Amino acid sequence: MAIHQSGEDYLEVILVLKKRLGVVRSIDIVNELHYKKPSVSIAMKKLRESGHVLMDENGLLTLT
Repeated sequence: MAIHQSGEDYLEVILVLKKRLGVVRSIDIVNELHYKKPSVSIAMKKLRESGHVLMDENGLLTLT
């Protein structure tokens, strides 16, 4: 499935934060990129629906 540049940017940030923090939540992306929470939430939903990201019951993000 094709992914846009912004999607790739989010995936890259998740990877970097995972290496730095060990676990990644949406709020970590908000703090890293200085984006608004709703923007990150929408992006994470799209990445989950496309199968690029998984979110567990605790809100932790994992790349697939």
